Amino acid sequence: MRSIIVLVWFFLAGGCGNSPSGFGLSKSTGKHQSTMQSPRTTQTHNPSNSNLETGSKVIRNGLMKFEVIKLNEVKADIDSIVKTFGGYYENEKYNAYQNRISYNLIIRMPSEKFDSTIVELESGIGKLVNKKISAEDVTEEYVDLNIRLNNNLAYLKQYKAILAKAKTIKEILEVQKKIRRIEEEIESKKGRLKYLDNKTSFSTLNLEITELASGDFSNKPKFGNRIVNAFNNGIRHFGNFLVFLISIWPFILGIALLYYGRKPLLNRLRKFKRKKKN
Repeated sequence: MRSIIVLVWFFLAGGCGNSPSGFGLSKSTGKHQSTMQSPRTTQTHNPSNSNLETGSKVIRNGLMKFEVIKLNEVKADIDSIVKTFGGYYENEKYNAYQNRISYNLIIRMPSEKFDSTIVELESGIGKLVNKKISAEDVTEEYVDLNIRLNNNLAYLKQYKAILAKAKTIKEILEVQKKIRRIEEEIESKKGRLKYLDNKTSFSTLNLEITELASGDFSNKPKFGNRIVNAFNNGIRHFGNFLVFLISIWPFILGIALLYYGRKPLLNRLRKFKRKKKN
């Protein structure tokens, strides 16, 4: 047991100068410690398999809403724009309402083409009624994650060297436990870095295009168009009412028979009572 403790001490004293993930000796008790702690070193390691990408990391998102005259033709134009600039649809949804039809499109676009795509869309696909562009700088988080990842990789290399020289089962199990925790931290940081790379490499644009049935492109339709829409809605509701009546024709027929057959039935009952009295 003493041999592995001395070996750990030399690794920590001669390597990083700090205890990687808290595995080392306790000065107050002289006993072997097994508590995993976050790396405290500020030294930056740069293994060949984890190079820090340079440049700022900015996540850009956009929201645009258009009112258009011919929805299908505009959708075809947007398909061409997205293809030209190297983008793709993350989600595509078609909606049909009482007085409008629309597409809700979530577009992923290479970040360097994002501004060009916005300009192209604004140039003439319809009336722009809403627009919002946001940017989030995640450079600091990205750099910090890379530094922590490189430190974790360096610690992992040290613990594997310690594991190769461990002699007892207890020592092996303790070192393996530390290695598993460091590997979990590494996978977590790699996953977050991959997510940030995706979000910064491809910007997201939520695009909504709507065709109004009235043909009037305004948030508040004019009085004449409201009258036309009301008339059309009345015809539609009347048609729905007729369909409803047809669907319940057996009940209507039964009620009619009961109503018109009521008097003959009452007369027969009266005649029957008279005969019974006589």
